[in-house]
Amino acid sequence: MSALVAYPLLVIVGLLILILATTSKISGMKFMLMGISIILVGGVLIIDENTRLAGFEYFMLFTGLIFGVIGFIREN
Repeated sequence: MSALVAYPLLVIVGLLILILATTSKISGMKFMLMGISIILVGGVLIIDENTRLAGFEYFMLFTGLIFGVIGFIREN
């Protein structure tokens, strides 16, 4: 994935996750579990040699990390 596509996509997804975190009533534990599951799926895709997603796997890891951090910060 080129930098012209990756950086704006990361910013947009980060903002969408932030909006979801501030407006929803989902508990912090559920956010953390969702982040962990996204990280695991991204890790499996990275390890697989036949997957050619052009860097989307790392994008999934970053998204899971954001979910995990938001879940850790939330108090519910």
